[in-house]
Amino acid sequence: MSTFDRRRFLTMTGVLTAGALALAACGTDDSATGGAAKEGKKVETITFGVVSISDYMNPLTNTSKRVHWITDPVVESLYTYDASLKSIPLLADGEPEISDDGLTWTIKLKQGVTFHNGDPLTADDVVASLTFVSNPKSTSDWTTFFAYYVKSAEAVDKQTVKITLTTPFGVLRSHLTNLPIVHKAFVERTDTTMGTGPFKVDKVAQGRQVTLSRNDAYHGTKPELKGVVFEAIPDPATRLVNLREGKIHIMTDVSPESVALLKQDSQITVHEVDAPSDIITYFVANKAPFDDVKVRQALAYAMDRKGVRDIVYAGTAKIAQGPVGPAVEGHDSSLQIYGEAPDYAKAKALLAEAGVSSLEFTLMITSDAVMKNVGQVLAEGWKQAGITCTLEVLDFSPWVKNWASGKYQMAMTGFESGFGGGRTAVTVLGPMSSKNPLNFGYKNDEVDKLLGEAWATTDDAARVEACKKINGILANDAIMIPPVYPRLVVAQRKEISPLDEKLMGVSRVSLPPVHSV
Repeated sequence: MSTFDRRRFLTMTGVLTAGALALAACGTDDSATGGAAKEGKKVETITFGVVSISDYMNPLTNTSKRVHWITDPVVESLYTYDASLKSIPLLADGEPEISDDGLTWTIKLKQGVTFHNGDPLTADDVVASLTFVSNPKSTSDWTTFFAYYVKSAEAVDKQTVKITLTTPFGVLRSHLTNLPIVHKAFVERTDTTMGTGPFKVDKVAQGRQVTLSRNDAYHGTKPELKGVVFEAIPDPATRLVNLREGKIHIMTDVSPESVALLKQDSQITVHEVDAPSDIITYFVANKAPFDDVKVRQALAYAMDRKGVRDIVYAGTAKIAQGPVGPAVEGHDSSLQIYGEAPDYAKAKALLAEAGVSSLEFTLMITSDAVMKNVGQVLAEGWKQAGITCTLEVLDFSPWVKNWASGKYQMAMTGFESGFGGGRTAVTVLGPMSSKNPLNFGYKNDEVDKLLGEAWATTDDAARVEACKKINGILANDAIMIPPVYPRLVVAQRKEISPLDEKLMGVSRVSLPPVHSV
């Protein structure tokens, strides 16, 4: 596709945003340097430009970046990631003691850790957080990871927590590496939060701005920064201009078509990282037409993966095979079933074998600009194989409602699973269990068996191997067929130290150390 044709397509479909046009209009010289860089001063407060900020500042309520990129410097977990993304103790004082039957985990807490109001961290705070997210009636996103597995959590003494499980659940270690521990008095608050982290919440302008200030009583290495500001800047053009002028230091949610232009600015670094940023697809597999594996396979072979990568993501994505992406445990880079370009002849042959003369279906997608354009590219590609796809575009809340009740034929959305699931495939693969309430009609005894083994084992290598096998089965069954694996793209100004790309691999955008310019 020529540059002209590609730009025309992007503009017509809404992919080419005002942000990219604004950046192009600004030029790509190095004159637009403002803020600390222009004044030659050490940066003491950094500002993030984000698309939006949640109205709910409780990190126990959801696993969204709108909350966790803001609260991660404020709250801490029992375990954390080291430089190689291995789980190591943070608030926990060493490794958990696990009973022989795998049903009891006993965890000691570090001494001398305090919350931002000076209260000591105790087992009661950990119990309060665990109890909240383990309650099936809770509206928290975290219940996916804890409910029905955690039977109870109790304080053995002030510095010891005992977790009792309903079944062996080795993947709990990963969940405890991600779950924030908040002050017991803040477990159900939504307006703010309190933790033990290096920064504390200073001011919250609901949905608009959150200001953090340094916690001088922090139990770990004290940060150089005095403060952090998260500014909601929905307009992509404004975010781009603010980054170039130094009004913000870090820009999240960089649109794919802006990446090449930003890379031409010598004052800006663009990070493109494989992260648990998934396009998740689902079928109602016990109803026609998708109860027939050949029909699903026909759709998979006729999928224009290359078009999605090149047109929608401007190359900032990888061609997908199974549901498990390159940043998630169980990814298999050797898996090659579907080509980059559609195989229309193969698709038509499969439909003929299935006895389907014409295939018509509805694809339910979320209303964000990227997903709408993914849907349009796929629908155009499928048309070449004689497949008619009607797009049903819904805002996220009604999309979730329909998905949770099975009111769809095929559903697709983007989802970042790293905040809750870390590198595990729990979020992506969990609904493929025939016992999962969000499974609609897919049943494979081998998948059920492997999922049980994957979540039970404490052996990371064994879990990876099980998930790799599941990924291959699902790809062959064409039950989860993402077109691409999107990459996490974040831009920053160079007067602050480089962001940690390793941590971006689990969706974290950590606060950088800062140097003088």
